[in-house]
Amino acid sequence: MTRFRALYGAGPLNLLALLASFAIAGAAVVGWFQRPRDVVSVLVWFAAAIVLHDLVLLPLYSLLDRIAFGVAGKRLRGARRPDVSGLVNPTPYLRIPAILSGLLLAVFFPVIGGFGAQTELSASGIPESGYLARWLLATGVIFAASAIAYALAIARAGGPPATAGPPPGTAGPPPGTAGPPATPDPGPDQVLVDPRPAAPDQDQAAPSDGAAPTPTPD
Repeated sequence: MTRFRALYGAGPLNLLALLASFAIAGAAVVGWFQRPRDVVSVLVWFAAAIVLHDLVLLPLYSLLDRIAFGVAGKRLRGARRPDVSGLVNPTPYLRIPAILSGLLLAVFFPVIGGFGAQTELSASGIPESGYLARWLLATGVIFAASAIAYALAIARAGGPPATAGPPPGTAGPPPGTAGPPATPDPGPDQVLVDPRPAAPDQDQAAPSDGAAPTPTPD
């Protein structure tokens, strides 16, 4: 698994989601050519959607995202709360469901707003209703799933507290052995004795200048 992440850059679930996205997009492209008369219209609509998204929608929702989450992010970085919830940034858990809900609204806006009710009734005989309630229900489910993911992230961040150990580079006593005995504090009537041997007195080690030298035998 570690080698797979090093080569691909993410987990296997990310790869499966990417392959599923390509499969859905490929199925949509195949569906375009099942009706040859509509191919040109679909391509024109697709190109117009790209231009509209890159020139209008992308700057708009980027600005809204900066306004909505920029102030919250600054407050979160400035608070530095000591609790566990301060260790998990809640911004992605709000941004992602908001983006998904916005995409659903953008795709189904005509039917959610009821703008094509008469056309759909004339073409299929089925009244157009219930799309607003379904969109609200889908939005609630998306935000609920994001809230559960946020709670799990907080639970993972609040692991067991780390125990204090010896400083790096130092080894403590082996397990099961006691450390060095503590030195008792001297009382008021006790005198500390230096255990080191006393150095010889210089006056006793060398003779004085006025003393006669010791005679040596012939």
